[in-house]
Amino acid sequence: MKFTNRIALACALCAVAPLPALSAPIVFSGSGAGAATALDSFRAALGARNAAAAPQAGGRREIGWDGVRLDGTDANPNTQVIDNGKTVSIPIDRFRAQGAIFEDPYAVSGDGFASVNPGTAGEFPAFSPANTFVMFNEQLGQFDDPFIEQSFVLAGSNTVAGTRGFGAIFMDVENTGSSAIEFFGLNANDDEVSLGKFLVPTGASGEFQFLGVLFDSPIVSEVSLTVGTNSLFAFDGASFEAFGAENLAGGIDLAATDDFVFAEPTQLQRVPTPATLPLLFGGMLGALAVQRKRFAAAA
Repeated sequence: MKFTNRIALACALCAVAPLPALSAPIVFSGSGAGAATALDSFRAALGARNAAAAPQAGGRREIGWDGVRLDGTDANPNTQVIDNGKTVSIPIDRFRAQGAIFEDPYAVSGDGFASVNPGTAGEFPAFSPANTFVMFNEQLGQFDDPFIEQSFVLAGSNTVAGTRGFGAIFMDVENTGSSAIEFFGLNANDDEVSLGKFLVPTGASGEFQFLGVLFDSPIVSEVSLTVGTNSLFAFDGASFEAFGAENLAGGIDLAATDDFVFAEPTQLQRVPTPATLPLLFGGMLGALAVQRKRFAAAA
C-alpha cells in the first residue's frame, strides 16, 4: 500500500485506546439474491444509519455514490470530469463527512463505466441506482492497479479513527480469488498489521456480491479492496484509455463496486502484537503476522 497522496491526518495516537481480548470476526457474504440478504444482516449488526457530518456514538455509515454529480458541478470542486455526464474522478476527501478518506482519486460512474470501457458494457449494473465506484490507473497503458484503499477518520474531521466493521457490494466477480477485502489495524509500535484477507464470493456475469466483516472492537484503521484483476481504464488527468473486455479463462476478471457500509468510526483501538493475533483469532485468518511501517512510501 502507498501513503504518498493522502491528506495530512491529525493522528492522535497518544489517545489510541488499548485493546481488550479479541474474538474471531463475523463474516457476512452472499452472491446473487444472497447479496442483499447478507447486506441487510450486516446493516442490522451495525445499527442505525448516521448521516450527520460529525462523530456519533454508534451505528453505521453508508456511501452509495449517488450524490456525486457527473457534470462538473459536484459539491467538491476538486471532482474532475473524465467523461462528461457519465464518469468523474473524486478527490480523496470527498466523503470525509462520512468518516472516509481514500488513498487516491477514484472514479464514480452513472453508466456502469461503459463510456470509459465499452468492453464491459452491461456487466456492472448499479445496486443502488444509479452510480457505481471503482479505481483507475493514472498512467495510460497501465492497468495493473486493482486496489481501492480507504482509511477512517472521525466524521467531518482529519482525526484518525477506527471501525469495527466494513463491507461492500461488488459486481460481476466470477473467478474465485479475483476480489477480496483486507483489513488493517495499528499495533503498539505504530506498525500496520493485517487483520485478515477475506475473499469475495463469486457469481454469474452481472450479479451482485456482498462481503462484510465485523470485529468486536474498533480496531480497523484501513481497508484494502481488491476489485477484480485489473483496472477498468486508465486516466492521466487529460484523457482516458479502456482496458477492454475480461477473459475469465485467461485469468482476467473485471469487477466494480457499489455501496460501502461500515460501523461509525470512533476512537481507534490498537491491535496486539502480530505474533499474538493467530492465537487470539484461533488461527482462522491465516497469515496475520504481516506487518508494515505506517506511512512508508511505496514505489
